[in-house]
Amino acid sequence: MALKRIYKEGLKLGEGPLWDYRTQQLFFVDILDKKLYIYDYQDQSFEQHIFNEYISCVALTADLDKILISLESGLYEFELSTASKTLICQPEHRNNYRYNDGAVSPWGTWLIGSMNNLNNGDNGPLLPDASLYELKDGDAKTLLDGVIISNGIAFEGTLIYFIDSELNSVRQFEYRDGKLEDETLIFQFEGIGSLDGMCLSKSRKLYIANWGGNQIIIFDLNRKEIIDYINLPSKNPTSCTFGGPEMNELFISSSAHQDDLEGAAGLYCLKIDDEGSEEFIWNA
Repeated sequence: MALKRIYKEGLKLGEGPLWDYRTQQLFFVDILDKKLYIYDYQDQSFEQHIFNEYISCVALTADLDKILISLESGLYEFELSTASKTLICQPEHRNNYRYNDGAVSPWGTWLIGSMNNLNNGDNGPLLPDASLYELKDGDAKTLLDGVIISNGIAFEGTLIYFIDSELNSVRQFEYRDGKLEDETLIFQFEGIGSLDGMCLSKSRKLYIANWGGNQIIIFDLNRKEIIDYINLPSKNPTSCTFGGPEMNELFISSSAHQDDLEGAAGLYCLKIDDEGSEEFIWNA
């Protein structure tokens, strides 16, 4: 299957694609448009929910009618059938912050990073004043301080791979008992643009969205090097995830920010010769 644009309207800041293997649906958001989208793989339809504040990412729960969402005002449980939300907690108490990328761990905790809306952006000072949080048992605590733009998160056993886009690197930590330890630099990117969201395949390859680079970078953890690229029409891919009935389709979100190719930003899908794992479920 060639690269296919499955959501053909431009996304201002598409983010957070997340595949639910139980329902064969894909969740994704447009942060700046404050919208949550649900793509049904079987009938190729789209459902959307509109909020009055930025929404950045989604997590799966054991209840098929409920997901977790991150809004500026906190972390919520969202009931799909009624479009009602219930606040779980608000770990980020500072003004003018929002959440960005997040992922559920093998232990059912939800890790989610914040970012400062005032500092970040094309002309922002990009100060290391945000955090990575862990949501567990209905409460959140800080796992990592000094974050600038919290982005890609992927898990492998007790290891977590983490991207801070301003550092333009992938770091590895041991994640045990609510702590991040043994920090190791895995990959420092020196190319055009910056590293954004990512996912991990069963063959130990990181698929990394290259904001500003028109591509997905494929980094082999076994060989510790870039082995390939997936070229995209959209200048700013933001994240990617595996999905489809055989978990061998890569879904890619993107942003229209400063993209000269009008209408290129959207949601893309590409069947590849690799396979991802099912998403972990949040353990309430």
